[in-house]
Amino acid sequence: MDNVFHDLYEDKVRPYLDFIDSLRALGVDQDLPLPTIVVIGDQSSGKSSVLEALSGVSLPRGGGLMTRCPLELILKNVKTDEWKGMIAYKDYEKKLRDPSEVEREIKKAQDTVADKNNEISTERITLKIESRTAPDLTLIDLPGIARIAVGSQSHDIEKTIKKLINSYIKKAEAINLVVIPCNTDIATAEALKMAKEVDPSGERTLAVLTKPDLIDRGAEEQVNKLLRNELVFLQKGYLIVRCRGQQDIDDKMSLSEALKQENEFFESSKHFRRPLAEKQASVPCLADRLTSELVQKIKKSLSTIESQLQSKVEKTNQELASMGDAPSDDSEKKSFLSNKIRKFCNDIIALASGDFSQDFVSNLKLFPVSRECFEKWHCYLEQQESDLETEDDFRNKAEAYIESRRGRQLPGFLHYGVFECKAKRHISNLEAPALDMQKKISDKVKSVLTELAYKHFVGLPNLLKETKVIIDKIRQMQDDEAEHMINTLFRMESMIYTQDATYSYRLELMEDTEEGCMHNNNKGLMRRKSEVSLLTTHLKTYYKIASNRLADLVPMAIKYYQMQESVTKLQGEMFSILQMRDLVDELVEEEGTAAEKRRTLIERRERLNKARLALIKF
Repeated sequence: MDNVFHDLYEDKVRPYLDFIDSLRALGVDQDLPLPTIVVIGDQSSGKSSVLEALSGVSLPRGGGLMTRCPLELILKNVKTDEWKGMIAYKDYEKKLRDPSEVEREIKKAQDTVADKNNEISTERITLKIESRTAPDLTLIDLPGIARIAVGSQSHDIEKTIKKLINSYIKKAEAINLVVIPCNTDIATAEALKMAKEVDPSGERTLAVLTKPDLIDRGAEEQVNKLLRNELVFLQKGYLIVRCRGQQDIDDKMSLSEALKQENEFFESSKHFRRPLAEKQASVPCLADRLTSELVQKIKKSLSTIESQLQSKVEKTNQELASMGDAPSDDSEKKSFLSNKIRKFCNDIIALASGDFSQDFVSNLKLFPVSRECFEKWHCYLEQQESDLETEDDFRNKAEAYIESRRGRQLPGFLHYGVFECKAKRHISNLEAPALDMQKKISDKVKSVLTELAYKHFVGLPNLLKETKVIIDKIRQMQDDEAEHMINTLFRMESMIYTQDATYSYRLELMEDTEEGCMHNNNKGLMRRKSEVSLLTTHLKTYYKIASNRLADLVPMAIKYYQMQESVTKLQGEMFSILQMRDLVDELVEEEGTAAEKRRTLIERRERLNKARLALIKF
């Protein structure tokens, strides 16, 4: 490939590519998506031929699935005639001295990473090439979409490959290069279909058409319509290339000779001479376009990368801080346990007081749930008052009740026992809903405290288990206390009592309201109150007083016993753990995965900080 490809761009282009490559080398792409070109295509679409033409080296070829894991291809244009290569995967790295080594080493790498049974692996192989004929470009080649399992391949090979491809092309930072042969119906191109699903507008998708020499006579115009973006629209459009075919390879045609013949093919074709002139045809045009697209993508992504790096570092530091350093001697173990318990207690106190400034508490939403329950309780009490008037059979029942208990009194005189009995019965019906509310909040308190314990004591199974036991014990105690208090409140309410002045005031308000309504309804005519109307007025008056008390007292009892006292007792129990010296070793013992997680977090923090430093220097 002629050196003219990127000499003009070297000073402006290479630093962007080197920067992203350095981040990928650090492993930053494990933590956040990086701008990249992803090469996809159906099996036998000519994808390998395109990559060979771009890289200047031969890649694995033949029947079946030749790309079996992601291949990161880092190409760098240099001014010297010396060719350099390097292949890396897992913990293996090898320098290559000649292009002829590449195909053999990739096959060896794929057999190591994905076994020798033609299986698929998600683990990436990295191939770096420095050459005078290489463009400045980085691509990730993915396995071609195979529809039928061959030999020992798993029966769901197509599903496996599509899942791998989708994990790359769905990222907003990816430029999807779709390879489509000219001699097939584009409607059957599965790779293009997948690209359109994740990028409907085609703003991240560029298609390259291959094998123009195999087009049936008369079908050239259909290919030109694709190039003019008239059939399946892609915002980035289409290019066309002619690479070495199998016969060319068998005839030992060099890649440089293939480029020469490609140029002659397009220049001599009346159908494709124009796309060549418009830089839509040939491998050099494709290389130039891909480099330009990738650099522009990197430039646009720099600010996003910076903010994502900052966010990831902060999150990683928080996770490490929550785990703490692994203690070694007795003093460190006790201090470690004390810090863990103290932080947990600080958060449960914040939880009980509604202090949403605490890190964990803001996401647990205990107060909003309890407030919602208390509001529903208040609405329920008001609804029960309305039911005294709207209940269909209340009047009939009340009349029958009064008649069955009438003694020697004349009509119009209400026996107090009738009122008292009805009031008690109506208020006692509120006890079951009050206990249901208490149970719901009790469940929520236990759930929130347990979740908080999981967050604070992650990786410490014995301390977590002990805390859960304490939470269960306190929950039972506080359930009994709260239930007893609610029962007591309703036993007190069965006395039917309020201050005379309070009742008289409420009764007067009630009578004024009802007489006003009666005046409006009967056009000023007064009517004698019946025993039922009188009973209803007194019941509504007293119920209003009693429900106002219960509207506050029941939530206060629940809040005190289920929330405030639960947290106070839990705090006391947790601090008492510190006095159990013989249990300290057991309680601070980490689970097997904790040490590995801490090591992973430290490594992540190191590479993210290195990436931030590289961005500052860039």
